[in-house]
Amino acid sequence: MAPTMSLLLPLDVDDPEFARGVEIGMVWTALGNDPSSQDFTMHAANIEMVLRIAEASGRKVCSTDLNDSWIVVEFAERKP
Repeated sequence: MAPTMSLLLPLDVDDPEFARGVEIGMVWTALGNDPSSQDFTMHAANIEMVLRIAEASGRKVCSTDLNDSWIVVEFAERKP
């Protein structure tokens, strides 16, 4: 049986767009503070923003689908 994915800290609003924004903001912040390779489990609906972050930060990125809703995204190390 596949593991069930859920948010560690449910938000106090049920707006999926708000949740996507919080999630991508956390990824953006984490990448900005650390040039090393990093991976994140996140909503598949954020894949377009993942590609935009990769382009803006000069990192290569790859993703793996976990199911219809969740992906694992790996950003390569940022080169100076």
